[in-house]
Amino acid sequence: MTSGNQVKIQEYPDVATRAVGLGCNVPSGLSLLPRNFATAATKDDLLHEDTAPTVRLLLREKGIAETPIEKDGERLPQIQDNSFEWVGPSLFIGAAVFSSNPHVISVALSVLTNYLTDMFKGVTGPKKVKVDLVIPLPHSRKHVKISYNGDVEGIKDLEKVIKEVRRGKR
Repeated sequence: MTSGNQVKIQEYPDVATRAVGLGCNVPSGLSLLPRNFATAATKDDLLHEDTAPTVRLLLREKGIAETPIEKDGERLPQIQDNSFEWVGPSLFIGAAVFSSNPHVISVALSVLTNYLTDMFKGVTGPKKVKVDLVIPLPHSRKHVKISYNGDVEGIKDLEKVIKEVRRGKR
C-alpha cells in the first residue's frame, strides 16, 4: 500500500443469512451490496451508493456477471455524498468466485482503477476513493469487510490484501 492509503479489516455479518433476513436475493458470486446492508432494519431501509449503476455497467461491459441482491423489477434507492472523493458500492466477492473464477477479482479491480483514472483525468489536487470489499473466509460462515480509503493507484493492491485475509495473514 502506498503512503496515505488506508485499509481497515473488520468482521461482517454472513451475507447469505442477512440477505434472506432482508428478503433479498442471496448472492453467490459477485454482487454490489447496499451501503447499509449490515445494519438496515428492513429491506426498505437499504441504500445503494449513487455509483452502483455505473459500476454494474462497467462490470457487465467486461463480461463480469453480477448478481443483484434486489429481486427482479426492484430498485433500491441511492444515496449520494457530495464530497471531493469517489465513494463506490460495497463489492461482495462470493465463495464461488474464489473457487471457480478467481481471475474475476483482478479484472473487477482493474475495471474500477481504469474507470477512476479516466474520471480523474485533469482533476487537480487529491483524487481520493473509498470502496469496501466483502469476502467470505474459507471453510467458515464468517465474512470480513476490507475498507479502502486512498488514491486510485492503491486499488490494485487490494487483490493482495484479499489473498492475505483469506489465508489468515491479516
